[in-house]
Amino acid sequence: MTGRRLLAIAGATAVAAIVAVVVMAAVGVFNSNDNHPAEAQAGDLGQTVNRIYRREGRSVYFVQSRGAQGAGTGTAWLFDSEGHLVTNEHVISGGTEIALRIGENNLVPANVVGEDASTDLAVLKVDPQALKGGDPLRLGEDSEVFVGQPVVAIGNPFGLVGTVTTGIVSAKARTLEAPNGFPITNAIQTDAAINPGNSGGPLVDLDGKVIGVNSQIATGGAGQSAGIGFAVPVDTVRQVARQLIEHGRIDRAHLGVGTVELTPELAQRLGLSVQSGALIMDVAPAGPAAQAGLRGGGSDAGTGALVAGGDVITRVDGKKISGPTDLAQAIGAKRSGQTATVTYVRDGSEHTAQVELTTQPR
Repeated sequence: MTGRRLLAIAGATAVAAIVAVVVMAAVGVFNSNDNHPAEAQAGDLGQTVNRIYRREGRSVYFVQSRGAQGAGTGTAWLFDSEGHLVTNEHVISGGTEIALRIGENNLVPANVVGEDASTDLAVLKVDPQALKGGDPLRLGEDSEVFVGQPVVAIGNPFGLVGTVTTGIVSAKARTLEAPNGFPITNAIQTDAAINPGNSGGPLVDLDGKVIGVNSQIATGGAGQSAGIGFAVPVDTVRQVARQLIEHGRIDRAHLGVGTVELTPELAQRLGLSVQSGALIMDVAPAGPAAQAGLRGGGSDAGTGALVAGGDVITRVDGKKISGPTDLAQAIGAKRSGQTATVTYVRDGSEHTAQVELTTQPR
């Protein structure tokens, strides 16, 4: 729960807090030989969406995962010509048998190349010959995405294979909570209908370029679309997918702190001299920040209210830190073993620490 907004993973994995929806009757995928609906009569947008359906849709697949925790379904799409596909980590997490549905009844086994719970992304691998002519989807750029831009979501909501929905980019630079609790920054918000089973599917622009991977939805508690969906941004997808393909894992740096955004109102209540930054709530024992002497404040056990005492991180390597998102981006840009220069305020005085970063826990 984030404020009053209930976020749900947009997949169909049978785990608590993840909507469990499996439609066993779903068959088929996009295929150039399928019977396609007639070209849209309602103007250029409909025709453009139909072209995207026929072209990019051939490279989007129904994926199912089976494991000790049950079965789940979602969506995957072709990343390169070698048979690597991108999906969400929560779609295949815990699965021991992963498969793509090619055609109406053909299940093709897929291997997990790597997964990253911190961005909710995973890469699968299948024999490219089994994909029947699908072409890798083209990738856009975060810098080219704008609010109000028309977008198309492709996926398999509720197991209904080959579903296309449309909408706009409703907002940019949202922060999501990944399955392991770490923040996913710069996420895209869209009103294109996204439901359980869309997870892992591409959000594309009207040129057919991927601008994000559909991952979460905001709901009223019913576990289905309320017109607010979220996608992991394409720059993150590109970086993570390539690292997973090359190394099978992500070497992400770890500072070892839990923080909240310091606002002027909170600073006044806590009697702090600085008005903005990342207020440290807790510090991981024996972690990098603890080793460097940083301190957390915590919260009152009875009321949950923040209490004074935590350091306020204001800069990392000279870059201003306004809150947890800035801090996550600054540390996320580094590798384990590197040193970060952390500037923080304690008791009204500014201090600097050289923090040797470690690998983020999985």
